[in-house]
Amino acid sequence: MLYMLGALQLDTFPFNADQVQISSKADIAKKKVIGGISPGEFMGDGGKTLTISGQILPLKIGGLTQLDMADQMRKSGEVFPVMRGDGIRLGNFAIKSMSETHKHLARNGVGHVVTHRLTLQQEPDESQSSPGLVPDLLSIFDIF
Repeated sequence: MLYMLGALQLDTFPFNADQVQISSKADIAKKKVIGGISPGEFMGDGGKTLTISGQILPLKIGGLTQLDMADQMRKSGEVFPVMRGDGIRLGNFAIKSMSETHKHLARNGVGHVVTHRLTLQQEPDESQSSPGLVPDLLSIFDIF
């Protein structure tokens, strides 16, 4: 397995990835000052963007079903965990955009070679807050 996008598996066969690009950013707020460069204040992690691209051969080995599954995940706005093939969890992501290019079309309009590109945007982990946060806060003030 190369990557797991929720239940969607990218492997070398039939739905593969041959290139992954990860970009990260920090959120910095600029403040206006007179007579100088505006200083910035770090506001937190701005998240990651993960771009996965690859190529499938649908008429020989398949992969269109998985590509359609990725499109359904994009349409629904589903947030899912992403795990790299070595077991490292990269966080929760949603498919922001995707593209596919069909080359050498067959009679049915499907390309013999289909290249795809999925762009995923990191979403906050729901596990950052404790499930007992409200009772813990209330106990501080002896309300209950």
